[in-house]
Amino acid sequence: MLDTEPHRPLPPEIYKRRRMLAIGVAAFVIALVVAIVFVVVANSSGDSSSGEGATNSPTAAAPTPLPGENPEVKTPVQPPAQQAPPPTPTPSAAVTPPPVLKEGDDCPDSTLAVKGITSQPNYVIGDQPKFTMVVTNIGLVACQRDVGAAVLAAYVYSLNNDRLWSNLDCAPSNETLVKTFNPGEQVTTEVTWTGMGSAANCPLPREPIGPGTYNLVVQLGNLRSAAVPFILAEAAPPAPGEAPPEPAPVAPEGEVPAPVG
Repeated sequence: MLDTEPHRPLPPEIYKRRRMLAIGVAAFVIALVVAIVFVVVANSSGDSSSGEGATNSPTAAAPTPLPGENPEVKTPVQPPAQQAPPPTPTPSAAVTPPPVLKEGDDCPDSTLAVKGITSQPNYVIGDQPKFTMVVTNIGLVACQRDVGAAVLAAYVYSLNNDRLWSNLDCAPSNETLVKTFNPGEQVTTEVTWTGMGSAANCPLPREPIGPGTYNLVVQLGNLRSAAVPFILAEAAPPAPGEAPPEPAPVAPEGEVPAPVG
């Protein structure tokens, strides 16, 4: 059955409530949209700031190098003490003890000392210098060694170490003289130099050695003495009206007297 009765209008309060509700819903939607847009914009700004900060932070945190320090040279990282490799022992060569020397054995070079002595520090041209060769046992026991003229020699050298003379050049000898040395005992031998130069096997002609400073060296086998300097000077000219001095008799060069010791 149809309702044919006419509808009466609603009261004004109802229409008013409906309008207020619609306005509140619209305001809520607008506020929600504004909030969402604000959050999106804020997040975008925060990401940009974070990226710039991350880019600039290493530069700001880099330390300023000290004067004289190269920033490109990196300091090596030292491992902790407990991780460091143990030190490798350095091999050392075995020290060979000197041979035990018994009384009467041959004297090794380590138990002998040789030296040369000039009869005076200064000579003049025409003098015949006398040189003394000394061999000393510096060991602790008696031993023996050949100190004959065949192995004991005197040499004259220039200051440039040029060999100028030896007593064995023109007066070679095959003499052997085995001497027993007690500890501290010395054997001395004298030789004479005529002032002439010489070389091995005594080649001729021989030239006189001019004035200068020279060194005397004594050698026994491979054992050499320290150099002893001496001076050979020009002879002083005779005074007016004075006869020149007669030359001294020439002694056999390299003559070796019997050793004294």
